[in-house]
Amino acid sequence: MRLGPALGRPAARGAAAALAGTLAGLALTSPATAATAAAPVGPSCLEVDTSATDQLQVKGDNTANLSLHVAEAQALVAKAGRQPGRGVKVVVVDSGTGAFRGAGTTDLPSGHGVAVAGIIAGPNQPDPEISVGIAPSADVLDVRFYDTPDGAQDGERVPTAAELTKALSALADQRAGGTLGGRVVVVVPAQVPHSPQLEAQVDRLVGSGVLLVAASGDRPGSDGAFPDGYDGEPRKGEDVADLVWPAAHPGVVAVGVSTPGSAGTVLRSSAIDLAAPGADAVSRGRNGGWCVVAPASTAWAAAQVAGVAALVWTMHPDEDAARLRTRLEQTASGNGGPSSPITGYGVVQPVEAIQRDVAEMGAERKQKVEPARPPRAEADVLAGARQDAVWWGLGGGAALVVLLLLRPLLSRRR
Repeated sequence: MRLGPALGRPAARGAAAALAGTLAGLALTSPATAATAAAPVGPSCLEVDTSATDQLQVKGDNTANLSLHVAEAQALVAKAGRQPGRGVKVVVVDSGTGAFRGAGTTDLPSGHGVAVAGIIAGPNQPDPEISVGIAPSADVLDVRFYDTPDGAQDGERVPTAAELTKALSALADQRAGGTLGGRVVVVVPAQVPHSPQLEAQVDRLVGSGVLLVAASGDRPGSDGAFPDGYDGEPRKGEDVADLVWPAAHPGVVAVGVSTPGSAGTVLRSSAIDLAAPGADAVSRGRNGGWCVVAPASTAWAAAQVAGVAALVWTMHPDEDAARLRTRLEQTASGNGGPSSPITGYGVVQPVEAIQRDVAEMGAERKQKVEPARPPRAEADVLAGARQDAVWWGLGGGAALVVLLLLRPLLSRRR
C-alpha cells in the first residue's frame, strides 16, 4: 500500500516502510470471514408420511442453531463437565412426542409434537452430520392434549382451551404432589382462546415454580382457525396480546419469531417476551428420519426457547424459574428501544445467558424488564494504524509541496 511520496530522508522512508509493514501484518492476522452457512434442505416435518420406508435425511446446516450459537453454548457446558440439559425436565404439551429419539416410526396423527421435541433434544443426524437438539440431555416428558393442529378427521381432536386446561391441571397436581419436582420447563407450542378455567391452571403452574414457555400465535391456516379474522397480512395496529393463550398470561414466557419476512405467518403481539428464529431448524419426523421445520412458526420458536432455557439452566442449577427468566430476558439481543410486537425484548442468546453475571439485576424482579441493550460494536483494531497512515501521508505530501516550491529558489542561489 502506498502511503505518499518519499521525503528524501532515510529516517522518514524507514518510518513509512515500518508503518506499511505494520499495516500489512495486521491485515494478514485479522480474522478470516466465516463461510456462509447453507440453509437446511429436506422434507417438511409436518409432511413426513409414516408409511415412508427410507429414513429421511437433510442436507445443509441447521442455520437456526447456528444463528443462536448453540454449539458454542454447548461447548461451555461441556467445558464445565456437564451435559446440555442434564437435570432439567422439559414437558412438551402438544400433539405427542412419540419416540422422537428412536429410529422407528411414530404412530401419531400429527408430527407437530415430534418436531418440537426434536428441536429441544433430538439426536444429531449422523450422515451427513448435522447438530439437531439444543439440550440433547434434557429429560423430555410427553403430555398429549390434541391429535392434529387443524383439519381434524375421524374424531381427531384439535387444540381447545378445555383440553389444555385438563393437561395443565394434571401437571399442576403432579407438581403439588412432588412427582414433578426439580427444574421444570413446560412448553406449550399451541394456541387456544382464553377461559377462566385455563387461566386458573396457568396460575397454579407458574406459581409452583416451573418456567412456562408458549407460542405467541400463528396466523390461521398454519395452526388451526384461531384467532378468527387474522388471516393474510397484518393489519395496522394489530395486537393479539389478550387473545392467544396461554401466551397472554403475564407469568408465561411468550415467544415470537425473529426470522425476517415472517409477518405473513405469525401474529403481532405486545405480549411477546423473547424471540427465536422459528424456521430453518432441523428436527425429527414421524418415520424416524430427519426433516426441516417450515414455514416460520411461533411454535418452533417456542421449542427453541425451551431448549435454550434447559441448556442455560444446566449451568445455573441454583437459580429458580423466575431468576432464569430474568437471565434469558436481560441477555437477549434487543435493539435498545421499545419492545417489538414481533420479537419482544430480543432474540434469546444462550452464550450470553450462560456467561453473563446477572447479580447486578437485583434479587427482586420487575414486572417488566427493560429491553436488552444492543451488542457493543466490535473494536476496530486498525483504527490507530489507519489514522497514523493518514498523518504520514499528509506530512509527506506537505513536505513534497514545500520542496517543489523551494527548488527554483535554491537553484538560483547556487
